[in-house]
Amino acid sequence: MEIRVALLYATVGTGHRTAALALGEWFRREGQDVKVQCLDVLSFASPLVRGFISRSYLEMVKRAPRLWGYFYDTLDDPEARDGLLGSLNEMTAKLNLRRLKRRLEAFGPHALFCTHFFGAGPLAEAFAPQVPLYYVNTDFLSHVFHRNRLFAGWFVAGPEAARQYAADGITEKVHETGIPVFPAYASPPGREEARAALNLPREGRVVLVISGGIGVGPIEEAVASLARRRDWTTLVVCGNNQRLLRRMRKLFSGASHVRIEGFVENILEHYAASDLVVMKPGGLCTSEVLCLGLPILLMDPIPGQEQRNSDYLLDRGAARVLFEVRRTAERAEEILEDPAERARLREACARLARPYAGREVVRTVFREQGWNQV
Repeated sequence: MEIRVALLYATVGTGHRTAALALGEWFRREGQDVKVQCLDVLSFASPLVRGFISRSYLEMVKRAPRLWGYFYDTLDDPEARDGLLGSLNEMTAKLNLRRLKRRLEAFGPHALFCTHFFGAGPLAEAFAPQVPLYYVNTDFLSHVFHRNRLFAGWFVAGPEAARQYAADGITEKVHETGIPVFPAYASPPGREEARAALNLPREGRVVLVISGGIGVGPIEEAVASLARRRDWTTLVVCGNNQRLLRRMRKLFSGASHVRIEGFVENILEHYAASDLVVMKPGGLCTSEVLCLGLPILLMDPIPGQEQRNSDYLLDRGAARVLFEVRRTAERAEEILEDPAERARLREACARLARPYAGREVVRTVFREQGWNQV
């Protein structure tokens, strides 16, 4: 029997898409005869709605992050989900996803998976109970808009998120799998192999600075601090922010020990080649780094989901925070020159790392649905 699954994400940042693509790989590995369709929900909305959702999010987190945090926290309430704002969200999704519904009907999925809440409720309403819709969280904690009782089940990062569901009276079908990452994270390359692939020095410190898919945060200041250490190699990944990429390449054009890149497909090799990562606490990219056991320095979390991710990691001792970004090199050296601290961080990362999260999601659904596996 051919199994058809649709993996749905929204292009608000890059983590939702990456989680969906990772799940697709796990489905193909685990199933005997699985057909996967991965779709951007926003691409089926009207240009007006698509532009408003993606651009308003980007502009708010860049120019008014506190305002975004206020909206995120204010809406994280059952009354908000069931009230006017929740109704507007559902109505907007229903009016804009008719083309997506027709596309899915033509595909004939046996199950739907959403990594972003936009459109998830209306799709569950349209397809359930014949076609179950599962929600896959891509942050360490949940938001009330994720906890729609029409969903067939939920996959969350860990026990803290599960407690949020329990507080809403949802105790069944909540699976603590972790956040799905690509299968390659279960067996990452070694440091020497990764450095050779990236043409990096075999010896010496390598520090990676990543800004997330949308490329926000005080990247310039962090890299300027690290660039003073000419005996270190600084790798910088600017994501999809082309303006940031151009500016950074201009600023550090004379620094041969600083390598500036945009969006990279081989981010795993960049992680594996590094001794420490300076990053913003996105749920997906942080989950990737945890699988490598690297020291993490968190910078400038966006209020809302990133701040909660940061709190989660710091509470569990799996990261350190960067309070003064202009002293990044000094803070990094404190960690790199302290073997006991590096060992402590590595052990904390190992406790949280879930490289097989995607496999757990797939196997759980196969069991629940009675599908055949390889």
